[in-house]
Amino acid sequence: MAPPSTPDDHTRESDSPSQLRARFESAEAFRDEFHQNIARGALFIPTVEPYAPHQTVDVTLDLAFCDTELSLSGEVIVVVGRALAEMGATTAGISLRLTEAASALRLRLEGLTGLDLAQLTPTSRAERRSSARSRSDVDIVISSPDGEFSGATANLCYTGVLALIPMVSIPVGTVVCVHLSNPVVELGLTVDGKIIHSRRCDGGVTAHGIQLHYPADRIDQVMAFIEFLQSFDRARRLAVVAGGIDASGLGAVLDMFMNTAPSGTLSVSRGKDEGKIVFSEGYILRCTVGMVSGMKALARMVRWTEGRFEFHHELQLPGTSDDPQPFEAAMMVASFQADEMARIGFDASATSDTFRIDPEGRKKHYESLTELEREVLDSAAEGFNVETISDVVAAPDADIYKALLVLLDLGVIERN
Repeated sequence: MAPPSTPDDHTRESDSPSQLRARFESAEAFRDEFHQNIARGALFIPTVEPYAPHQTVDVTLDLAFCDTELSLSGEVIVVVGRALAEMGATTAGISLRLTEAASALRLRLEGLTGLDLAQLTPTSRAERRSSARSRSDVDIVISSPDGEFSGATANLCYTGVLALIPMVSIPVGTVVCVHLSNPVVELGLTVDGKIIHSRRCDGGVTAHGIQLHYPADRIDQVMAFIEFLQSFDRARRLAVVAGGIDASGLGAVLDMFMNTAPSGTLSVSRGKDEGKIVFSEGYILRCTVGMVSGMKALARMVRWTEGRFEFHHELQLPGTSDDPQPFEAAMMVASFQADEMARIGFDASATSDTFRIDPEGRKKHYESLTELEREVLDSAAEGFNVETISDVVAAPDADIYKALLVLLDLGVIERN
């Protein structure tokens, strides 16, 4: 989510492009910020001064409520410029990954403030290793006896990881080798594990719960890696620009981002529908909504006039991607397909409709049908509804709906 507006008793300000301050007037404000962000190795500082990702900066925690200060160092993970901030009605600034280990920093802060800050950062190693999982989406490769599978993590901790793998279900009990990586910072960890549970999700993805197994002499290495990923991921999420899609449509939102940010990932949602558009330097690199990808997905989302969006600065690309499409050309094609959908006037509420097949009509007209009309007819005969037919048939939605109308007019199919 976007950084919250700054309360009166907690202010952050920039002294210079390399010196930053975060001021806390009350112990309550500091405790909240610590538990939400600092304990996870991250901090967001509102500023309009020029910074660059990976820049090292110093930040001073001005603990006014106890009349003391603490200087820390951090790495700039994301810069939210003024123009981007205005698009998401959020705050311009920079998101930092603090370089000091969370456990050591907590002890120093407790000594300076006299506060007990142990609630979200357990003190002992055993407690820390049993701590709650942290939401994190880094790359993962799982090597099993049946092959090597790539995906992303949904969350992770010192003892396990929840991995999302498309189109693959690895049996429970399988011993695997797990490689976690963050391509942005070229950091990786390989560790053994075991599949302890799996669950099918939407879009053909299976969530795999993996228990990590490693010897005692690797505990510090694993803990340091997980802490780094969590602090990096937390800093990245603090700088998300979020907002709503209004009547002007998603196309207008995408156009603004393409002209404001050089690259990034736009995650969008409307009800149960979720999509993602990855772009860079005027090209759309990847576009998906549910099971659908490419121009078909873009044309579908361009029709959205409500919903929510989140802009992430990194390129969230899978192992395989679409052919890059110039933005202007892609939008022309998507807009044309959207106009075709509007001209057809196919009732959107009919997406749940299924059909019964007229055997005589099918026999009479089958040879004269186009290849697409036959594919749509065969899908309808399988009992698929309109929404599923649109997902499984590769043609543009407008062409699929035209084929359905032809089949209905010929009497080959009838709505149930």
